[in-house]
Formats: sequence, structure tokens, C-alpha cells
Amino acid sequence: MSGMPPDAGHDPGLAVCLSSSFFGYYAHLGLLSGLEEAGLRPGRISGASAGALAGGLWASGLRGDALDRVIYDFHFLRAFFDLGAFYRWPGILSGTAGSGLLSGVRIRRYLAKHLGTRRIEELKAPRLEVAVANLTRKRSEVRDHGPLNEFMIASCAMPVLFKPQRIDGEEFVDGGVAHETPFEHWLDDPGIHTILVHRIRHAPETADGSWRSPGAVLGACHTVAASELLGHRRRLAGESGKQVIFLETVHEWPRLLHRGKFPEFFEAGRETAHRHWSAAAMASRA
Repeated sequence: MSGMPPDAGHDPGLAVCLSSSFFGYYAHLGLLSGLEEAGLRPGRISGASAGALAGGLWASGLRGDALDRVIYDFHFLRAFFDLGAFYRWPGILSGTAGSGLLSGVRIRRYLAKHLGTRRIEELKAPRLEVAVANLTRKRSEVRDHGPLNEFMIASCAMPVLFKPQRIDGEEFVDGGVAHETPFEHWLDDPGIHTILVHRIRHAPETADGSWRSPGAVLGACHTVAASELLGHRRRLAGESGKQVIFLETVHEWPRLLHRGKFPEFFEAGRETAHRHWSAAAMASRA
């Protein structure tokens, strides 16, 4: 699909929420691509963690080949890591020094190379909102202003894996800590008529739980908390009177060395959009 101006034909009342998910930006971007192919261009996008990264790339106007050059570039994956992690890990494991293995410096430089140094509020359509956990103020926030690249990375900064990201004198970490699906702030917004929430589930998952790595246990604990919060948000959505659509894309667990799978994850998200709107069109004709 060829590139197009990022403000062309967007519906200001359509809002898309992109959930946090490990390597979920591929499926999220595929969903946004599928929506655009169906003629649906949201006026608002919110995201947490991988959703914030996908939303930021999309709201910056990247489409087609320009988007592919960013997300499938080997340097994109490498940019999340830095050699300093080898020096930090003994202090992290012992609890004697450091607050996170990865600094986030290289990925910010990578994004600056491709996106420049724009601010969130400079993105006209779709408007972007980024979920973060503000450690300084000890609260969850959905930011619609501030340096774009820095907040995209802050929203992805999983505690311990990443150092807290310092922005304008405050420290931030992963938006998925308490805001895996940041959409409830739209429920009272009279300008929003439809909210689409896209979540990603990885399969297959450990069936019997007989062995789990520490990272898998941490991930499972996050899933428990996220599920509880999502149940609360679903109840709020039901009481709001707005049309809130929940979509789910299922694909296998991402692996760091399986770069060849990433286009499949993108296509899985794209197919989710096509499948839902094909079904909706058939239902409307019935």
C-alpha cells in the first residue's frame, strides 16, 4: 500500500486502543493497516507498551515500504539492546546496583533517525495517546503531549529489564503496568462514538504449568492483573452506552531469533481487521 498523508479522511469519533504485548507491535500495525484498507481511519489511537510503539509509528505517517524499512530492519531489533547490560546484570541480580538492564538510549536514537524529534501533540491525525507508569508521581498516566520518541520507549520500559526513563525531570516505566488497555478515558468523551480495543494472545501457552522460567512467572502475574483490570474496564464500557468493540489476534510466541516470523504476525493482525469487518458487512446485509 502506498503512503498517504497522515490526516487524510480520519474519523475523529473512531478511537483505537492497542494493548501491551510482547513484540505485539507487528500485529497492531497489521490491524491498523487492515482497518485503513477497509476505509476506516481512526482519529484517535492510544497504546501501552508495544501498542504505544505501534501507535507512534502509525501516527507519524509511516505506511507501506517506509514502515517495512523501519520494523523489519535488523537494526530495529538490535536497537533495544546495549552492551552496558553485560556490566549491569551482576548488580541487578544481586540488588546492589542499577535499576534496569537496558538503558533505551539506542532505540531512542533509532527512532530519532526515522521519525525525527517530534512531540506527541504535533501529530495531527490520528491523535496519539501513550500510557505510562509515572514512578515520580506514583500513578498511571495517558500522555497526549511530550517528546514522542521518549514516551514511546518509556511505555515499553518493562521494569527491571529497562531502566526507568527520565523525561522532563520525572521517571516513567511500562504503561502496561496498570494500563494494558488504555481506553476508559474515552468513555466520557462526547466526541468519541466508537472504541475499538485490540489485544494479542500468544499460542501455544504452557498447558500444565509444570515448569516456568522466572520471566514466564512474571509474565503470568502481569496477565492476572491485566485480566482483572480489563474486566473492570469492560464493565465500565458496558455502562457507557458507547459502541466498544473488542478484537483479538492470536499468533505464536515471538522469539528473538525468528525475524522471519514478524511479517506473519503483521498479517495476523491485518486478517483480524479484514475478518471482523467482512463479518460485520455480511451481518448488515442480512
